[in-house]
Amino acid sequence: MSETNEIMTAFNHFVQEYASHSEVITSTAGQNINATQAHLLMLLRTQSLTNTQLATAVELSRPAITKAIKNLIAHHYVIATINETDKRSTFYSLTPSGEQLALRHESAHQSMLDHLNTIMTNFTPKQQKTITKFLKQLNQIGDNQ
Repeated sequence: MSETNEIMTAFNHFVQEYASHSEVITSTAGQNINATQAHLLMLLRTQSLTNTQLATAVELSRPAITKAIKNLIAHHYVIATINETDKRSTFYSLTPSGEQLALRHESAHQSMLDHLNTIMTNFTPKQQKTITKFLKQLNQIGDNQ
């Protein structure tokens, strides 16, 4: 098997494993939320934010944030509060159940980072730079098509 094929096989396996582990929040919570929605919960844990602020933080469109927030509101994880001084602006904040789910997401996120840090200690700084360069170029594939 060529190096490229070995890399693709290992990468595909990682993607499948990561996807199944990233859905631990969904299965644990018993609710249908996706990774983006879980990330929004994590952001809202520190402060109430508007649609525009959330869109900027996660680099998604405002309509995409609106769709995600509607699902979180429907599951009673987020509440919307109209700004008293500017009625056109709505702030989103977590409910107690949203706070619990955000904590679970943060814990799962930290666990993944801890595992990654452990793995990366097996590589020299030069190798780590090569891995980073490879992943950045890999991420550009979709941008170039």
